Amino acid sequence: MTPFEETQAPQPQPQQPPHYQEPPHPQHPGEMPPNTQGITQLVMVAVLVVVSFAAGWFGNGFANRQNVATGDQQLILQAWNTIDQNYIVTSSIDHKKMAYAAIDAMVATLGDTGHSRFETPEEYQQEQQSLQNQATVGIGVYISGGGSQPLRIDAVIPGSPAQKSGKLRPGDEIIAVNGQSIQGMTIEQSRTLIAGKAGTNVTLTIFRPSTNTTFDVTLTREAFTAPTTVSYIIPGINIAHIQLTQFSQDADSSLRTALKDALNKHVAGIILDLRGNPGGYLEQAQAVASEFVAAGSGKNVLIAKTRTGQQAFPVLSGGVATNVPLVILIDGNTASAAEITAGSIHQLRPSVQLVGEKTFGTGTILNTFFLSDGSALVLGTEEWLLPDGTSVYHKGIQPTQVVALPSNAIAVSPLVAQEEGLTLAQIQASGDAQLLQAIQDLTGK
Repeated sequence: MTPFEETQAPQPQPQQPPHYQEPPHPQHPGEMPPNTQGITQLVMVAVLVVVSFAAGWFGNGFANRQNVATGDQQLILQAWNTIDQNYIVTSSIDHKKMAYAAIDAMVATLGDTGHSRFETPEEYQQEQQSLQNQATVGIGVYISGGGSQPLRIDAVIPGSPAQKSGKLRPGDEIIAVNGQSIQGMTIEQSRTLIAGKAGTNVTLTIFRPSTNTTFDVTLTREAFTAPTTVSYIIPGINIAHIQLTQFSQDADSSLRTALKDALNKHVAGIILDLRGNPGGYLEQAQAVASEFVAAGSGKNVLIAKTRTGQQAFPVLSGGVATNVPLVILIDGNTASAAEITAGSIHQLRPSVQLVGEKTFGTGTILNTFFLSDGSALVLGTEEWLLPDGTSVYHKGIQPTQVVALPSNAIAVSPLVAQEEGLTLAQIQASGDAQLLQAIQDLTGK
């Protein structure tokens, strides 16, 4: 799928995936981008089945290879053997949990939080299904909040159980799942309660602030496919508001379809909404950015830097919206491939405004190394730089127009606008200051 050479896994495991940046939801606890309470996540099912560890991978046979371990490596082996041979409650010794926890901790020391990571076989499979835009099982809502904030429904996905019920709306707050209060729970803890197998039911207790009412909704979990690109032509001003939810394998093709439709309607401008976009495949970032920038000698979307050299990724020819007025929306959860896209477009088209808040600041390119039981080390093996050589690692990209989303406002995505059939006046009254600034930039009003 990718034209770029990749580092191969150390064993003949499944074929290496292409370079990619940031996993879509869900992520490991502790690996969320900052401001996790505001990150939008898709509630989906992950049936985690414990798979037996490959014999001898990290059991006594491995731990006793002290003759090949030196220095600090000996500490790991000594600790392993000490626990294995001396802890009194032998029923509590779980070698796979010990191994997974050790690997997780090693990756955490790298400080590449929310990016480089360890994944179980099930987590890796679920991530790939999302990146390949395969159908998933769940109720089909995007949620944000959690912890000290209410768990709020930001949008309902077309064709999902939530949409078919006709009972859930953006702005609704989930206060209990199957009768269990979720007050104070993180978004990940709540997601785990909401997820489940296809054909099973879940009852959500909903508080609707707009009517000050509380009610229960019972949904049957089913398979559905979330759209990668959603577009809405804002009435009255003929502006295309286009949201890219992740850089999955169909990102450019779905965006290109939306762009051609918008251009056929002779839109006056485009708002590319990358808020909450966690990234995805690197070549999709290259392709998406190239839709908005004319190709030419020396024009690069990014530069990939390895330990020994670097490689430029040029702007691809054939972009369909290289001259259309454009504004890009970003926030603290705009990460990785989404950062590459926003940053490179702005540098190559300086008139394009970046509106919102500073992006996450990933800065590394991931490759996957499979371990013997199918688990995976997803590791940043290269650093990506913007076209002018700027690194955003742990820095993020500063917007050209800093606009915070008010705490009491819901981001008006094209999906929400479609569901509600919003007029320009309703969008103006929504409180989405970032979207309103983008509209002002394009219309002068």
